[in-house]
Amino acid sequence: MPMTSFLKGQVMISKTTSQIVWPRPALAACIFCVIVRDTRGVALDQAQRFNYFPASPLCCVTRLVAGDIHLITDPQQMQHPWTAIRLPHFMFSGAQLGPLVSWSAGEMFAITVVFYPDAFSAMSGLDLSSFTGRIVAAKDALPQSIFEPCENFFDVVEREGFETGIPLLEDGIDKIWSNVRPVGAGPPLWLKDWARSLAARAVLSGPGNSARQIARRIKSWTGINARDLKILGHSEQLYANIHEATQSGDIDWAELAAASGFCDQAHMIRRMRKHTGFTPEQLRQGAQSDEALWSYRLLGEYFSKPNN
Repeated sequence: MPMTSFLKGQVMISKTTSQIVWPRPALAACIFCVIVRDTRGVALDQAQRFNYFPASPLCCVTRLVAGDIHLITDPQQMQHPWTAIRLPHFMFSGAQLGPLVSWSAGEMFAITVVFYPDAFSAMSGLDLSSFTGRIVAAKDALPQSIFEPCENFFDVVEREGFETGIPLLEDGIDKIWSNVRPVGAGPPLWLKDWARSLAARAVLSGPGNSARQIARRIKSWTGINARDLKILGHSEQLYANIHEATQSGDIDWAELAAASGFCDQAHMIRRMRKHTGFTPEQLRQGAQSDEALWSYRLLGEYFSKPNN
């Protein structure tokens, strides 16, 4: 499949590359996106080599093709990030209920395949509740059926380039997904829509439909409970509203909080801090030019997708 068949968003700051690639329509309910981050050939200072990510219910398979990344788990490590634990070069991460911060020791080139967790659980057979808030070596977590197509994709990208690797990944995942895809599964427009659909499916799946059994299914499929899924979907709507207001250049935080369904502006700020580590204003300003907030700039591409 030629690269022109993909919707691509690309943001380049100081000649670094942050790229998001959307999957072919048949996989849109399985693969959320593929993210590329490449800082090779760019001299970044220590602060610019941090990577900030928001809380998310999605799960990821990542290959660090070049460089080393350290996971920041203590605020004191921000001053000496090289002392933080070094992550595996081929890793799997589950849902994250709080912000995640990492630091690149130097130049880096990383590729991440982002999956909807219920689809990933169905394909892999994994109970994702044991991976919430964790990042582990892919070889220690993934069954061969998932590990192999991901590994093949990363190997081809490293040898032959991204455009050659993407169709290989999609073909490999499509073979697995087509056997477990729920009837009527389609691409969700928003996380809140996906969460509602997931809850409805949990009621109809498997023996027993008590509240406890339904809750157990949702947590097994995603790693988090229905309440947290709803809250994360609410935060996504807030990000979208901030993005729209930023684009228009007219931001009234009190009005935006009300439009986003928060009790007041303080409630909105608390939620944003919990899921990103920043206030809305800090995030709005920083995402425009701070190299370390590249992932938040890519969120703009998500909110600008034609089907959103």
